Formats: sequence, structure tokens, C-alpha cells
Amino acid sequence: MSGEDWKRLNYVKKIAHNFLVILIDARGHGLSDKSYDPNDYRLSTRAMDVVTVMDHMGIDKTHYWGFSMGASIGYGLMLKAPNRIDRMVLGGQQPYEVSAGGPIHEALKQGPQAFLKLIESSGVVLAPERRDEILAMDTEAVSTATTYPDESDVILPAMRNFNRPTLIYSGDLDHNYELISSVPKDNPKFEMVSLKGLDHIGSWASVTKVTNIATEFLNR
Repeated sequence: MSGEDWKRLNYVKKIAHNFLVILIDARGHGLSDKSYDPNDYRLSTRAMDVVTVMDHMGIDKTHYWGFSMGASIGYGLMLKAPNRIDRMVLGGQQPYEVSAGGPIHEALKQGPQAFLKLIESSGVVLAPERRDEILAMDTEAVSTATTYPDESDVILPAMRNFNRPTLIYSGDLDHNYELISSVPKDNPKFEMVSLKGLDHIGSWASVTKVTNIATEFLNR
């Protein structure tokens, strides 16, 4: 982990102090390897990356929390490793189709400056080090990671049969909100929380609000 990673980890631990929080740089992101082949970003493959980290750390079962791309990987875990999950929190994503497109994908294709502009246009105030981190992103790799092959034909049955408590949340202004809010209809163990007046980036930036919702769910 970089120094900035440790800062974020310590902050998350402060507001979610009942849990050991492990942050993973997914492939294509942060300090992890980069690829420009969409086939390297299959959800089933990225789900097994999480399992590999768990195995390396000797973790048999965990709560999983993912937002946006991280939520997509969570649906992949329902397929590849359902018995390794205790509870799951998934925000801002749906499993029904490959989600390439939308404002984030378009900004990533234009490079780090465009992605930063999109984030800040939502009223998000970033610390200088976080802005520098975004400007240093390999947006080509991250954009490629949003164009992974569709595996919904196998993920949807796994999601419908997933028997662990799962919280789905999304801003009601998210461009995918209609599909995201449909997920709990497919599995009665899933709960849905709508964040009023927030779009995708607004939900990402509402750290304290979302953490309070998630930790209440995990602590039940």
C-alpha cells in the first residue's frame, strides 16, 4: 500500500471501528497490474482476485463491501465464492448487463483531467493528494476495466440463489438507478436503500452517510 492508501485505510477504520477493513487495489487500478485487454477484467476473474487476497491473509469468510466496479465484483463473488461471504454491501451497480457507458465511462475515455472534472462538477471537494492520485490514474486501463465481457447469463442465477444477507444502495439520481433498484426483487434476502438527491458520484462521496448505513446493516 502507498502512504495515501494507509491514510484512507486509517480513516475508514476510524468510522468503521468494529471491523478490520482491508482495501484492495483491483486489477487495472492503483498499484495493481494494468491490462488493456477487456478479457482480463471478467467479473469471475476479478472475484477470484479477492479470494486470492483472502487466502493469502488466511481469511476464511468475510463481509464484502463494494461500490460501482467493486459492487460488480461482488456479484462475481456470488458466482465464484458464495461460501466465503458472510454479508454483502453493494452500491451503485447492477448485475443485469455490462455497464459500459454513462458519464464515468465517457470521462475515463477522455483522460484523467476529464475524470477529475466530472468528479468536481458534482460538488465533491477533494484533498490535494486525492486530486494528484486521480490525475496519475491510468484511465485507459480503468476504462478497459469497464468493458469486460458480459457474464450475466451465469451471474444472474447465482445472484438469485445467493443466501447471505445483502444490502443494495444507490443514489436515486444514478443513471443505473432503475436497474439497481430492481435487484432486491430477484432475491428476498436483499434490502434496498435509496439515497435521495444523489447521483453516482454523490453516493461515492457521501462516505459518512453510507458508512453509517452499511455498519448498521453489518452489525445486526
